[in-house]
Formats: sequence, C-alpha cells, structure tokens
Amino acid sequence: MNKWYKLDNAAKIFPSVTNDKRSNVFRLSVVITEEIDPSLLEEALNLTIIRFPPLKVKMKRGLFWYYFEENEAKALVSPESPYICQRIRRRENNGYLFRVSYYSSRINLEVFHSLTDGTGALEFLKALVYNYLIITGKKIDSENLVLTSEIENAYEEYQDSFVKNYDASLKNNKRDPQALQFKGTQYDDSYISIVTGEASVSKLKEVSHRYSSTITEFLTACLIYSANNQINLFEKKNKPFQVLIPVNLRKHFPSKTLRNFSLFISAGHHLKPDLSFEEILEAVKTVFENELKKEKLHERIVANVTIEKNIFLRVVPLVLKEIVLKIGYLAWGDKLNSMAFSNIGLVKLPKEMEPYVRKFIFSNSATGTSPGNLGAISYQDKIQLTFAGAIHERDLQREFFRILGKFGLEIIIETNELEV
Repeated sequence: MNKWYKLDNAAKIFPSVTNDKRSNVFRLSVVITEEIDPSLLEEALNLTIIRFPPLKVKMKRGLFWYYFEENEAKALVSPESPYICQRIRRRENNGYLFRVSYYSSRINLEVFHSLTDGTGALEFLKALVYNYLIITGKKIDSENLVLTSEIENAYEEYQDSFVKNYDASLKNNKRDPQALQFKGTQYDDSYISIVTGEASVSKLKEVSHRYSSTITEFLTACLIYSANNQINLFEKKNKPFQVLIPVNLRKHFPSKTLRNFSLFISAGHHLKPDLSFEEILEAVKTVFENELKKEKLHERIVANVTIEKNIFLRVVPLVLKEIVLKIGYLAWGDKLNSMAFSNIGLVKLPKEMEPYVRKFIFSNSATGTSPGNLGAISYQDKIQLTFAGAIHERDLQREFFRILGKFGLEIIIETNELEV
C-alpha cells in the first residue's frame, strides 16, 4: 500500500481555488555553463526525486480534504514552453505536481504551491543540478549544502510545521484592508510576460544601508514609489497600494520541513502626488519591524491553523468546502494585495559546484487581480529581479528599473520573446 500524507496547512486552499488564470505555480530556474542533455537531466531528476519523498507524490481527492499519495511513476523532462507558470495538469505529468523543462543551458522547475514553497523547491533544484553535474562527470564535494542521497531523510522534512507550532492560547484579530487593483489589457491564453533586471548585490546592499534598510525593505519601497509615479495604472478608489511579501518562517522557528512553511506580511501606502521615497521607506520599515516579530508571526500561524481546526470545516464534505473556499478567496485572498514581492535570498552552493552555475532566476505567477508580481533571487554578487506580468502594460516595471538606475544601480534587462 502506498504511503499517503495530509496537505500542510498552507497547501489546503490551493487545489480548490486553482484555475487556468490562477495557476498557483511558481518557477525557479538555473543557468549552467553548458548545453543541457535532456536524457541525462531526466536521469538526474528520477535519481533526485527518490531523496525527496514529500515531493514524490500525486494528489488525490478525499471525502473531506485532498491528500498526497506516493507516486511511483517516472518523472518527466520536457523542452521549455514560452508559456510559463501554467496550470499543472496532473494527467499530462504522470501525476506529479512539479514540472521540469530545459532550454539551451537553462533548467526550469515549476511547482504547484500545495507541494512546497520557494525554500523547499530551491533545495530540490540544487539537488537536481548537483546530480546532473555528477552524472556528466563533474567531481563535486557537496559540503552538506545539498540534500544528496548520502544525507539521511529526517522526519522533520515531512513535517507540517504550522501544526507543530500551533498554540491555542494565542489570538490574532488583524484584518488587512482591501487593496488598490491594476487596470490593464490581459494577455490571451494565460500568457505571462517576463522582465528580468540583473543588478549587483553588493551595490544594492550599499544603497539599502545608506537608508538603514534591508534589501527587501528597500525594494518594497521602490515598488510602492514606482506605483505612486504611475497612478494612472490603477482603479481610482481610495484604497492603499499593498505589496504582499512572503516570509520564510524557517528563519524564525526551528524547522527543516521541505513542505510549505511561509506566510505573508503586507506593506503598503495610499498613493498621493507629494509622497516622497523616504516617507514610503520609513512606513515599510515600520511594517517589517512590527510584523516580523516572532510573537506576531506565531499569532498568524495560529490564526491559520485555527481555521483548519474549525469543527464545521472539518466535517463538511470537500465538495461543499470548495464552494466556501472559492468565495472566501475571491473576497479576501485576491483583493487584499495589489501585487506580491517574493525574495528567495542568497543561494549558497558548494565551492566545486560554483564554476558550473551562472545564475538562478525566480518567477512568481501572475493573475488578473495581481498582474505584476516580482520575484528576486541572488547568487554570488548578482541579484535577478523578475516581474511576471499578466497584462500588456509594463509601465510599473519600467518605472521600477528607472528608479533603481537613479540610485546608481546598473541594470541589465532581459525579457521573454513576445515582449522584445
């Protein structure tokens, strides 16, 4: 009998609210120094997935919730499609909830968010690249920076760390306001545009420190300032421009889970003509200081798990739950943010692996209500800032990179073919 797993707390909503226009898929890519051999990549993939049982699963529909079951099928590799972060159709993917593709020297990993978050996916991608390089004859000491087959699976890798950190005595009554929404012309066929700007990490850190801020705080302020300079892009309503920022909870709570363990904080501002960058940044820093306190994050964890433990939700059949979840997500999930900004942070690789890896790229998906999401990831001294766009208008992206240029940063721009 195959093993089965419950979906973690953060994962449970995604199967019910996913459709062609809201895929809940994100993408991590790595560019190496040589052309990809597809057959060797597939060999590396099927070797790697053995080490990652929480990802070697297929999703099944239960009476009360979806659940994961061990997947014994072969994992597939395909040529890259120009349509990124599309909905993963399990029947076309041997049941897997991730998709691996390649183009020239680039390997792409696209992941359905019920499976894991950016941190878990990055560990999988690092192991995949490591195994691929080993198969192609490279000699690399993993330095325990990669989850190889020699490192024993830990029970904590399977853990639902939300439930582990549940404390019924904590309460969180915080309610985020509804946010300003973009207006624009959506692409046909759920196409997503990609605009990536590459900058120096050391230079960006220098500019951020000039304002006594972290890189994530500084870039969040730049996004809000860009929106303030392009106010014609939004519905004319008295709502704040809100940036949703995922927080990797492993940095705040002890956890080795390879499943989801992140939640969101929100930073925003009402847009107005005389708003200065400094004013925005101070507001952003205040949000980060307040919301990243461990007790505040713990309260949010408890609030999420409390919903799951609600006796009404537990006994209601899945077919009825899905109706409630879809209505709730439309009312509160989509409308609480103008866009999302996810910063994966710095990727650390073994020294002997670094010469074969040029860069990492991280892309969020985009939807009609959140059509301009930003993803960031750093490797060595380069940060890749990638906008995923669901609408033709790219004024915010241009303004954002123009502002970074005014701060003295040199930006190299790349974009996918339909946007050239």
